[in-house]
Amino acid sequence: MLQTIADDIWGQRCLAYHVQPHLSAETQASLAQVQETIAGCWPVPLFMAPPEALHVTLYPFVQVKHRFDKEAYWSSIFEPCRALVEGICRGHPPLELRFSRLKVTDTAIIAIADDESGLIDEMRGAIVEVIPPPPGQRPIFYDLIHTTLARYRTPDMIPDEIVAAVEAIPVSVTAPVERLKIIRETVFPCQGLDEIHSFPLA
Repeated sequence: MLQTIADDIWGQRCLAYHVQPHLSAETQASLAQVQETIAGCWPVPLFMAPPEALHVTLYPFVQVKHRFDKEAYWSSIFEPCRALVEGICRGHPPLELRFSRLKVTDTAIIAIADDESGLIDEMRGAIVEVIPPPPGQRPIFYDLIHTTLARYRTPDMIPDEIVAAVEAIPVSVTAPVERLKIIRETVFPCQGLDEIHSFPLA
C-alpha cells in the first residue's frame, strides 16, 4: 500500500523562480491525454493542472516552499543565472525531451523524460557549481527530468495493484524544445507565472 500525502498549497499564491524548457501546446495536449488515463485508473479525485500549466522544472533557483527574502536573493543571483543559461544555450541545437514512463510517488504522479543531448545535465551541474544556494540551504542535485501530471487532494492508502496499473500506462510523448526560459511562478503549480527571460536554441 502507498500512503499518499495531500498537496496543501495547490492553487495558492506563491513566489518561485525556475528555469524551464518551453513546451509547445501540442506537447502539453499530449501530456493532458495521459492525465485523463491516470484519472480513469485512480480510485479518488486528483489535482490536475490544466494543459497550459504543465511544465518541466529543470532547476528551481528559488523554491516555492522556501521561507526567506526571495526577492533580495533573486536580485543577487539573477544576472549570473541569466549569463549561465544563455552561455550554455548559445549555439546548442534544439533538443527533444522523450517522455516514456510514469512513476507514482507519495506526493505526485510524474512522467519521466530523457534528454539525449546532455544539455540539461550540463546546465544543472553548472548551476550547482556557480550559483550560491539560498541562505541556509544546500544545492539541489537532480537525477530525473520530469513533469508532474497529478497531485493528491487527500491522504489515502492506495493498493499496490493500482500503483502498478498506473505505472504500466504506456507513455510516448516527444517534446521538441527550441528555447529555455526563466519564469517567475506566482500561483502553484505554474498556474500563474511570468516569463522573465528566453534563451533560443539554434
